[in-house]
Amino acid sequence: QVILAQVGNPVTLPRMKWGQDEKVHVDWSFNDISLIRRNPTNPSIRAENTEWQGRISLSSDFSLIISRVNASDFGTFKCLQHELVNEQATTYILYDVSIPAQEPLLVNAALTLSCVIDQKAFVLVHPSVQWIGPDNKIYSGQQSMNKNTLTVKTVSGKHSGIWTCELKYNGGITLKAMTDVTIVDLAPSTPDPIYTHDSVYNLNIPCSFSSKMTWSTLNKVSFTEGSWSFSPLNRSESSRTLLDLNFTPSTAWKSPDGTQNLLMESEVKDTVLDVKISKVSVNNRGTYTCNLKFGSQTISRNVQVEVLQVISSAGKVIYAGYPLNLTCTLGHPLSSDLEVNWIAPHGSSLQNLNNPHPMQLSIPAVELKDRGRWICELKKNSTVLTSATFTLKVENAPVNLWMIIAIVVGVLVLFLIIGITVIYVRRCREVKYRRRKRRYCCC
Repeated sequence: QVILAQVGNPVTLPRMKWGQDEKVHVDWSFNDISLIRRNPTNPSIRAENTEWQGRISLSSDFSLIISRVNASDFGTFKCLQHELVNEQATTYILYDVSIPAQEPLLVNAALTLSCVIDQKAFVLVHPSVQWIGPDNKIYSGQQSMNKNTLTVKTVSGKHSGIWTCELKYNGGITLKAMTDVTIVDLAPSTPDPIYTHDSVYNLNIPCSFSSKMTWSTLNKVSFTEGSWSFSPLNRSESSRTLLDLNFTPSTAWKSPDGTQNLLMESEVKDTVLDVKISKVSVNNRGTYTCNLKFGSQTISRNVQVEVLQVISSAGKVIYAGYPLNLTCTLGHPLSSDLEVNWIAPHGSSLQNLNNPHPMQLSIPAVELKDRGRWICELKKNSTVLTSATFTLKVENAPVNLWMIIAIVVGVLVLFLIIGITVIYVRRCREVKYRRRKRRYCCC
C-alpha cells in the first residue's frame, strides 16, 4: 500500500482490521527491523528501536503514528498481525512529497509553489491535488508529470502564511503537505481616522507589517530606507519629511535636521515602526505617511489624525453679561455620519439642548452659573470617538478705573471752573471800585 508523507510532518499508516482486537498481536517493522509491538497480554506498548523512540506510537486501532517524519524514514513498513496460529501481513511503502522552500517576497511580486510527488508513487496512485492558501481560499495548480505548480501573479499580505498542498489518493487517504510563505507588506490602513483632542500625550501613530517580520527577512527583499512624512490639513501647505529611519548605531527614527517636530524620535524594536506624538495640538491635524523603500519599490500607508477642539470667542475668562460663542470643531466641516454632543456645566442656562446639537453654542449674556467644564463629544453611530473639554471662567465685571478717573477729573475741572469764576468776579469788582470817579470838595 502506498503512503505519502512530507519530511517534518506527521503521518499515520492505517492498520488493516483483522481478527479480534482484544486477542490480536500487532508487530510493526521498518525494512525488516522491528519498531513497535502490541501484545494483548501486556498492555504496555513502547518502541522496540531506540532510533524511533519518541517519534512513533500506536493509535486506538493499532495503526502506526509517526509524529515527525525524517528523510531516512522513506522505505518499506510491514504490519504483521497474528492470532493463535493465524497471521496476516500488510506492506506499506512510504513515499516523499516535498515543496521547495520559497524565499520571502515583496508585495505585488509573483508567487510560484511546486508540490513534487515521488515519481514512482505518482504513477501508482495518481493523487488529486489542490492548494489551500492562508486565506482559506482554494487554488488550482498546473499538473506536469509528478509536479503540481501553483502561480499567484500578484501577492499581498493575505498570501503570507501556511500554504497547503492537499493530495487525495487510495480512495480517501489525504496528505496535507505544507510550506510557509512570507510576504513583506504593511498592514492595511485603518478605514477611519484617529480621532483625538488637543493636549493628549504620547499618541501612537501605527505602522506595522501584515505579519511578524525580522530584520533578516527584510534584508532578503532589499529593505533600504524608511521615513515618516506629514501632509497638513491645510492643503495649501506641502508635504514634508518628519523622521528618517537610521540603522547605525542602532535602528531608530531620527529627525532629518535634528530639530524638534510633530513626531518624537524613538528607537525601533522588533521591526515595529510605530511613532508617537508627544503632545497633541491642532497643528497635528493632517495625514501621516509611513514610507518603506525596497530597492526601486516603495510601499506606504497613511494614517489620518483628526484633532477635536473647543474654541471660545472670548478666551478662557469672560465677564458676566457679555456674549459668548463656543465652537466644537475638527478644523473642517463634519461628515454626515458624525455629530457632536455638548455636556454643559451643572446649572448652566444651556442644560437642555435640542437634538442634534449644533457645533456652535451661542450665549447672549453669560451668567456666573455658566462657568465650569464644557465637554464636546464627537460621535459616530452613537459611539463616542473622542471628546474635548473647555474650562470657562466667568467673573463679575469690575468697576472701570478710567471711568473713575474721568469722574474725578470732571469734578476737579468743575471746581476749578467755579474757582476761576469766583476769582474773576472778585477781581472785576475790585477793579470797578478802584476806577470810581474822584469827587473834589468845593470850598
